Amino acid sequence: MHPVIFQIDLFGLLSEPWSLHTYGLLIAGGFLLAMVLAKKQAEREGEDPDRIVDLAFYVLVSGLVGSRIIFIFTKLDEYAKNPIEIVMFWRGGLVWYGGFIGAALFILYYTRRFHLNFFKFTDIMIPYTALAHAFGRLGCVAAGCCFGQPADLPWSIQFPVGSMAHHQQQADGLIGIGDPSLPVHPVQLYEAGFELLMFALLTLMRPYKRVHGQLLLTWMMIYPIFRSINEMYRGDKERGVYGWLSTSQYISIGVALAAVGLYVYIRKTKVPLPAPAR
Repeated sequence: MHPVIFQIDLFGLLSEPWSLHTYGLLIAGGFLLAMVLAKKQAEREGEDPDRIVDLAFYVLVSGLVGSRIIFIFTKLDEYAKNPIEIVMFWRGGLVWYGGFIGAALFILYYTRRFHLNFFKFTDIMIPYTALAHAFGRLGCVAAGCCFGQPADLPWSIQFPVGSMAHHQQQADGLIGIGDPSLPVHPVQLYEAGFELLMFALLTLMRPYKRVHGQLLLTWMMIYPIFRSINEMYRGDKERGVYGWLSTSQYISIGVALAAVGLYVYIRKTKVPLPAPAR
């Protein structure tokens, strides 16, 4: 856990030191890398690469808004008491699935607005979205959020005293005041590794896809399965749990069902692409 890379107060000119947070740096780095790679891919596929740059900014904003809305939904009672905190993004509180849904809805609007192929553009972007997501999960490790349940495993990780995991374990009665935190499942690293595998899989699939939307649907069918399993090892209560399932598990079911519906639609309405050259 290394939440802050460095702090600076400009030789006392600032009332509070300015901090460069590891989480924010990794999010920004992943986003910029994904944008550059998607721009190059768009050019290879005969699309205007500037469309990707234009689209990327709005995708970032709509993704942040969507991820915030889902998080607020999981804590309506708390935000009802102090509504001003709804707009305080810098205090944390983002849900990946909300960002994905918000970004997808904006891409749908954008492609319809400019008469572009929605499925072609999402196929251009989704492998690099998985790559950027991996960067984000590494940021979660550095920030100490989205942590796992206690586990006595060779690859378990331990967060320091005062971390989110430490406070949660105290609240659950697993440790006493002043006790060190227990080792936990590195669920953030599980997800980062999985998304890197998805990036590799989708990149390898690209030359052989037969219809636009195939890469998007592959991600939408596989990721929810992994996410639902990984949620079983999460230890943070901030994500919202209703009944037997967490918020992300409910959304995973919806995303998987949507993928099946889109698959049927694409099979019935889209013209297959030419077979790849040998």
